[in-house]
Amino acid sequence: MVQEFTKEELSRGREMFHKIFGPDYGEELCKQLQDGEFNQILMCRIAPEIWGLDSVDIKTKILCVIAVCTAQKLDVGYFIRAGIFHGISRREMEHIMLLAGLESGFPAAGVARRQIDAAYAAHDEMMTAKNS
Repeated sequence: MVQEFTKEELSRGREMFHKIFGPDYGEELCKQLQDGEFNQILMCRIAPEIWGLDSVDIKTKILCVIAVCTAQKLDVGYFIRAGIFHGISRREMEHIMLLAGLESGFPAAGVARRQIDAAYAAHDEMMTAKNS
């Protein structure tokens, strides 16, 4: 049985994307809400609960996710772009990658580090297109 999602739940997912990734990239990522029930459950119910916990600030959460994605050799580009929006410096993100590399292996940190330039370029391209 496919679950129905209320407008409030979908709005909650959109608000979460905008809070983490900013209004521009966040709106782009909101398109994933149309990719089926799995994404809607994750992005409208589970993730907002976890990202909404208030004991840790948003910058720390983003740096933690960068570290986890680095350690697991996952696409860290999404969260580099979130870091850019929240004013986290390239240097801070690189240092978190170094720490993750120290604890999980430097090949993982190298993979993540190579994604920084692409994420910055994608962010700059988005902002240029928006301002054109």
